[in-house]
Amino acid sequence: MAIPTKIGRYEIKSELGRGGMATVYRAYDPSFDREVAVKVLPREMLHDPQFRVRFEREVKMVAALEHPSIVPVYDVGDEDGQPYFVMRFMTGGSLSDLIANGKIPLQDTARIVEKIAKGLAYAHKKGIIHRDLKPDNILFDTDGDPFISDFGIAKLTESASSLTGSGVIGTPAYMSPEQAQGNEIDSRSDIYGLGVIVYQMLSGQQPYHADTPMGVVVKHITEPVPEILSMIPSLPMEVDEIIRSSMAKDKTKRYSTAVELAKALNLAAFGYEGNFTSPTNTALRSGVYKPPSQSSSRGRTGLAVAGVILLVAVVGFFLLRNQLFAPQQVEPALVPTAIPSEAPPATLVPTLAPTMEVTASALPFAPACAAGIVIPTPVVKETNKSCVKKIPYTAISIPVGATFESLKPEFTCAKEATSNGKSIISCTGKQSFSFNIKVCVPPVVSSADSGKCGQGSSFDTANQCCLAIPPDGAGCTIFKVDLRACQ
Repeated sequence: MAIPTKIGRYEIKSELGRGGMATVYRAYDPSFDREVAVKVLPREMLHDPQFRVRFEREVKMVAALEHPSIVPVYDVGDEDGQPYFVMRFMTGGSLSDLIANGKIPLQDTARIVEKIAKGLAYAHKKGIIHRDLKPDNILFDTDGDPFISDFGIAKLTESASSLTGSGVIGTPAYMSPEQAQGNEIDSRSDIYGLGVIVYQMLSGQQPYHADTPMGVVVKHITEPVPEILSMIPSLPMEVDEIIRSSMAKDKTKRYSTAVELAKALNLAAFGYEGNFTSPTNTALRSGVYKPPSQSSSRGRTGLAVAGVILLVAVVGFFLLRNQLFAPQQVEPALVPTAIPSEAPPATLVPTLAPTMEVTASALPFAPACAAGIVIPTPVVKETNKSCVKKIPYTAISIPVGATFESLKPEFTCAKEATSNGKSIISCTGKQSFSFNIKVCVPPVVSSADSGKCGQGSSFDTANQCCLAIPPDGAGCTIFKVDLRACQ
């Protein structure tokens, strides 16, 4: 696609990046004699007659964000029916560029997160959630100071895509569990994304990996938070707890604000919380995690030592008492063991063995099952739809151990994760089509029960009877999958 020479009054110099949500150009603003970044949104969004109203409202809210850690928005408009907005051009690259050079030290990570957290807290206080916080959206100026970009843009694209049924919009590697499942989100979804970013800055890699983007989404929903200390044991122990609290699956267990996360990270890196005296932080509650101060640690250490001394004294007292009164306790303890003297333990072995043999051979064939008893079919449920880079995915829950097969070769399914007795598979294929998958959980008969039924029937453990196997197989179901278009 050819690069335009002009958008509005802005003279386009080059393309900076292109993605599913927008295309970004480097441009020159002759009115103010400065370089700017122009972000152009897809024309498809204008298919919704209400989108223009939402676009103007949302972008004006973002443009009103005036904070030293947020990339300022200069202008909003449209060119031939294509919406765009204009931002400050950031010359220092992105956090993704910095991470690509290697792991970032803890203290440098804490300094960057402190500034980002202040900008997030300011926006959250005004009721604006970022929804797509990731290293690509953290940009640096020429002095190396970080700024957050693209506030509210994910919300615009998400609201427009809901009309086409394309599902959740976002970046799988940084998406909170509630956002990945299409549930209502709040500022704590951004806290989750910031926790993922902290993990990536310190370790040099993302916390979850899978063969497909949908696989990464499923892992954010189902898998525990990985232990960063297993990768980098030199980090303080508090760092692992900080990441666990930031990335908790239950949002009520996360930090309530980004500032609380930054304070905890500063304590781990520097031994103090940092400077958060701006008016935007006056209403912050206490965080999920607060590492102890040195004075409180010494106090608790003293109490712990005193507790150990007291415990030793108590244990010693009881040991001494047991020694003093041992004769009175030994006699009653011996009485029960002396009663069965006429039935020595050695005589129990030959009497039990024949009994077990008779039980095993007493039922060579189980009775036929009563009418109405059938081999149950597996429970299959669609749990989520997503569009990742304009490719549709559907997540489906099936029983653990179940087999699955797409009945159309152009549609593929793959196992992504297992949790709570369920396996999650993701399916993808050509847009705007439906297809069927066959899911089977054939009956499993133990070796002890294998000879209880005749040929053509299977033992039903639950009902203790023989059940005839249908000609087309048992324990299978056909599940219809709908894939909708991704815009």
